[in-house]
Amino acid sequence: MAADRTHPIGSLPRGESGSLDHLLLTLYQSVHASNPWTEFLELLCEQFDACTATLVLRQPSRGDRGMLFDVNTRRSVVEVYRTQVFSDDPFLDLEEGIACNIFDRVSRESFHRSRFYNELLRLDGICDLLALNVTFGNTYLGSLKLARRDPEECFQAPEKALLSRLYPHIKLAMESYERSHREGLENNAYVRAIDQLAFGVVILNERGHVIRVNETAARMMRDSQLLQVVGTQLRAGEAAHQDMLERSVRSLYELAGAEGRATSSLKLTALNTSAGNAATSLHLLLKPITSSAGGEGGGVAIFVSADNLHRNVSIEPFARLYHISRAEMALVTGLLDGASIIEASSALGISENTARAQLRSVFTKTGTHRQPELTRLVLTSLAIIA
Repeated sequence: MAADRTHPIGSLPRGESGSLDHLLLTLYQSVHASNPWTEFLELLCEQFDACTATLVLRQPSRGDRGMLFDVNTRRSVVEVYRTQVFSDDPFLDLEEGIACNIFDRVSRESFHRSRFYNELLRLDGICDLLALNVTFGNTYLGSLKLARRDPEECFQAPEKALLSRLYPHIKLAMESYERSHREGLENNAYVRAIDQLAFGVVILNERGHVIRVNETAARMMRDSQLLQVVGTQLRAGEAAHQDMLERSVRSLYELAGAEGRATSSLKLTALNTSAGNAATSLHLLLKPITSSAGGEGGGVAIFVSADNLHRNVSIEPFARLYHISRAEMALVTGLLDGASIIEASSALGISENTARAQLRSVFTKTGTHRQPELTRLVLTSLAIIA
């Protein structure tokens, strides 16, 4: 390879600080981009005069497509890699942090006879790979590979040196991505569960901005008009209520170091003219949230209930789990809403005997024996978050 080849992005020779700074900035930015890693892999291709780049964060295995990011590859070749195991892949046991090309690992003759070449790389005309293995998160092994199709231009010492310089930063970026990915999965599970709660939840961050309102809280605010979210702020419908809310939230921020033990409660009540001047009330319980890292940066959780709290448990997932028929489901729904067996049968247009027969069938399917036991099972079953 010519020693005076310059970096395509600028006038600095490959490996000098300007090019390295640009690579590092792109690396850390790309980790949390909407298409993670892509911009960094594209820049690597330019920097290393490579035709393709792949980053594997979880190796494919039988029944597992792995976690793979790539640029400029052929889909058919990627599919072969994800669905077949190549025991003669020369980089499988490559020591972590060592950048090397194929011919540092095997002879040309062995490489061209290998299944790894003939059934994978040859499909895309790949003649050389530059690889780097990276262990991250203590137990995960990532693999970065850059490919060339020109048989006369194998990866040489300058490219290996630059990739070695990038190694500790790639390791940090992989750990950051894995942590963010794991937290995202956890947060999605929490959000799904919190939306199924029968009471409302509003979460404020350390600046008092609303960062989460679950579905129950949104419905309660919409129905009562006693609270609303304006921009990023939680606002009460009346000035007196707003003053009470602000003082309560402020006092909890001042007690943020109390590890959640401090609480404050409010009751907001107003006349609902659309309901014939009936009083509408929301009950609020406020608790501080401490930062997981400790120290500054906590928030406030506001739990909301209403005098006319509606059942917020969907019966459909429970019915599917226990193979309950539509007719039986309609009866159970009525009972959960507080109706007696006589009231529920009347509302459904069936006889009391039919309703009792349906209830006995539900008891049999769910392994319960009494109505309170059935109600408790519905309200505590994991099916409510299905």
